[in-house]
Amino acid sequence: MKSNPRASAYGAWKLQLGLLPLGVTAFVLTLTGIVLGLSLAIVGIGIPILAGTLAWSAARMKREQRRWDAWQNGGQAQDEPYSARQLPEGEAAVQVRSSWRSWFRSLGNPLGYRAAAHQLFGFPLRIALFVVSLTVPLSVFAVMLAPAAYKVSDYLYGYVLYDDATMRMLLPPLSPFERSLVVSGIGVVLMLFVPALLRACGRVYAAWLDFFAGQSEIAPPAAASLPVQSPALPAAEAAGDWLARAEAAISRYDEDARQTQTPQAH
Repeated sequence: MKSNPRASAYGAWKLQLGLLPLGVTAFVLTLTGIVLGLSLAIVGIGIPILAGTLAWSAARMKREQRRWDAWQNGGQAQDEPYSARQLPEGEAAVQVRSSWRSWFRSLGNPLGYRAAAHQLFGFPLRIALFVVSLTVPLSVFAVMLAPAAYKVSDYLYGYVLYDDATMRMLLPPLSPFERSLVVSGIGVVLMLFVPALLRACGRVYAAWLDFFAGQSEIAPPAAASLPVQSPALPAAEAAGDWLARAEAAISRYDEDARQTQTPQAH
């Protein structure tokens, strides 16, 4: 499991808040495609449905892996795999024409089945991380607002908070408002641990994702766009070419000098 200190807690919080809506969509579409594909495979219609579901699940899992890898690298987006957009027009057209063949080849690709398992079995983990990412920061922030809650309850409703038997037993010499200040201080201390908790949850999900997706398929940077250079000439050939050019220039200079001297001789 990667442990990068540059990983942002705020970035992990945003990614984990998006796990539930994206997870619900992926879970429903994957389950529907697999059920329809398996049930209709007898009549032949379910085979392309199942192949399309597996191909879509694999593509979505790879996009999600690149997003989480970028978070682990401190928010620096990595290069995407070599795609059809980087190919010449002829090769891109061939790839588009053969896209339906890649769907059927996904039936024999283990990555599609691993991606479908990730979408289905990872749904409870997404729910748990979403709940933790939403409730823990809000709860700690609410504890920090204990003095404000005491004032609002006292002035608007006439109810004195932090004056029950438990608080009198824990903090007997303090007034209810001073007890609210103590509770707010505890919330401030807990808030210091929230970023570490969010990063830990993000690393857990990234490890879960890497378990199903495997290593990131990152192409070498700018490997396909480098111009083709001709091989360098040997040193002997380069020196001979230079001498030939020098001799040609000297001979032209001599001919020009003789032509200028010819009218003076007459």
